[in-house]
Amino acid sequence: MMDDMMMAEGEMEMEGEGEAMEEEPLMEETEAEEEAPPKAKTLAELTLEEEGCLCCCCICHCSTEETKDLSCCCCFSIRAGAYAIGVFTIILFSLLFLQVFYKLLNETFDWWYVLIGIILLVPMFIGCCFNIVYFAEDNNSSRSKLYVSAMLTIISILLLAVWNCFYVVFLYRYPDIVTEVGQKVTKKSFVIWSLYLACCIAFLWAYFLCVTRDYYEALMSYDERQALKAEKANKGSIFSLAKLPGMDDKKDEEAMASPKMDAAPASPKMDA
Repeated sequence: MMDDMMMAEGEMEMEGEGEAMEEEPLMEETEAEEEAPPKAKTLAELTLEEEGCLCCCCICHCSTEETKDLSCCCCFSIRAGAYAIGVFTIILFSLLFLQVFYKLLNETFDWWYVLIGIILLVPMFIGCCFNIVYFAEDNNSSRSKLYVSAMLTIISILLLAVWNCFYVVFLYRYPDIVTEVGQKVTKKSFVIWSLYLACCIAFLWAYFLCVTRDYYEALMSYDERQALKAEKANKGSIFSLAKLPGMDDKKDEEAMASPKMDAAPASPKMDA
């Protein structure tokens, strides 16, 4: 009896030792996994994670994979160019507003010249607001208004130049123009410089318009890109002939493709 009990206890001890030996490798494997250092990420993986662009041996956040081939002024990233264009637009608006508003202190200019000049700068002010919205949040909606801002800037610049020329030539009552600093210039000189500067600024912002448009289209979503392609396809060529009202090419094509219906046979004459 005692021998049986001794044998049972020996078997239990052997089973306990076997379970302990099985648990030890599992614990060692778990500890090894916990102590293993995290795998180092490559520059390409970090670039995708941070939504940047790999430039030489560093990650540039001024570009992404979609915009790395685009540039502004041939040497700056297009995103940096978009921010710079917004800053230049706000600075230009501030200078023009001060230049027009300062005419109130010039006794040779009428007060309503200043009023109309400020009204003509309203589109440019709206464009500045679009740029400020883009500075606050860079998303597809705010990017879509950057090239609109450039268009509004061009409109205000040209309108203000035309208004300056019209006022000086037809409504200005003095032979020479007295500037705010006391210097006198001729009407011809004032008109020429107004038109020249307006044309230079308009051409520069026309280039900015193309840059911001490319920046917006490069970061469009797939659905928006497909909608843009469909819109361009529907517009067709600018050299196509004008369509007559009420005419639809698709209906005409369907009518040509459909088989013509034969004429209905004449009803037989009734016998008398």
